[in-house]
Amino acid sequence: MNIEMFYQKLLAPPAPWLVSRVELADDGSRVDIWLEHKRYTFLCSKCMKPASTYDHMPERKWQHLDTCESKTFLHARLPRVNCPEHGVVQGSFPLANPYVDLTHKLEMRCVETLQACDRSDAAKLTGVSWERQSGVMERAVKRGLARRGEALPQIMGLDEKQVFARHKYFTIVTDIERRAVFDTIDGRAVKVISPWFEKRKEALKSVKCTTMDMSAGYAKIAREYMPQAENCFDHFHVIAAVNTAVNEVRKQEQDTLAQKDRKEFFRLRFCFLYGKENLPERYRLRFENAKAVLKKTARAWAIKESLRDLWNIEYAEKETVAYFNRWYWWATHSRLEPMRKVAHSLKKHWDGIAAAIKNGISNALTEGLNSKIETVKRDACGFRNKAMFRTAILFHCGKLDMKTG
Repeated sequence: MNIEMFYQKLLAPPAPWLVSRVELADDGSRVDIWLEHKRYTFLCSKCMKPASTYDHMPERKWQHLDTCESKTFLHARLPRVNCPEHGVVQGSFPLANPYVDLTHKLEMRCVETLQACDRSDAAKLTGVSWERQSGVMERAVKRGLARRGEALPQIMGLDEKQVFARHKYFTIVTDIERRAVFDTIDGRAVKVISPWFEKRKEALKSVKCTTMDMSAGYAKIAREYMPQAENCFDHFHVIAAVNTAVNEVRKQEQDTLAQKDRKEFFRLRFCFLYGKENLPERYRLRFENAKAVLKKTARAWAIKESLRDLWNIEYAEKETVAYFNRWYWWATHSRLEPMRKVAHSLKKHWDGIAAAIKNGISNALTEGLNSKIETVKRDACGFRNKAMFRTAILFHCGKLDMKTG
């Protein structure tokens, strides 16, 4: 078996392509492989329909998977075809995209490596530069979005994510059922994100539930474009709002203490943000002592813990409403202004809170994806523009089918 036959078996190029020549560098660092074809009816690279051969392009080169640590390159003159629909265009090439300098196999290796590590390490492992890795990601996301189509998630999460300094935000649209980012929208203001929803107005009729924080903007978007969907205000943001009120009570009460006590209780401030079952054992005694002194803060913490129990009982409409009404009376009659304010706020949003409890839906997945997005941003040491950041988010968090070929 000569070297041409060896690479014919190794590459296994589809008909009519054959390995015609192989050259190995003297130092073994590089392998160049030339491919030729027999007479054949090629496909148009745009519509993938058979078309007659018109002529051939000048020789092209593609980087392929390494052979025994030797960089490997394919060479071929690709045919141009006369397509009835698109005119004279480049014919398809089964081993690579005619307009890209990487073979399908190497590009897929880059995709898998990028999903496993950051771009610097991916460049070292694949031998494909940082800049070319950006092109790999863009093409992979484009393939994935084309295969996914425009069908919207039935349970949609909406949340904001700061992408650059100076309060520049994305709106992250998540598919709760698939546990993936569906899309990102540049901005968070209603007038900025409305065009995305306006474009998909008909498809949005399939959305059954939305989950979001209690911001007026996202609720307005949901009411306008998804009136048939149940709007759910998730547990995370509700308890975060109550925790903020508890912390406000602590600050107010702490200011009334002597300087020595103030410093001691400042060190314990985070204990009041724990759930009772999550408080570390090493802080329990000091926390009990703090509650004995900070009586108002202890009362606010108890009110917060009572609200958390709302998610631990089995949902039944009358019982759940009755439980919340008892909690609401306690909070509004606690003589703690921050707790009174947050109770009134939750009362206004009760329908959305009840819908989240009933459906067992939360925005925890969206918050988790936000954390993963932050990791993507940190690993890349930032992005030059929002378009590249959007591509990276969909690449790592979109669960797209990005296979080549």
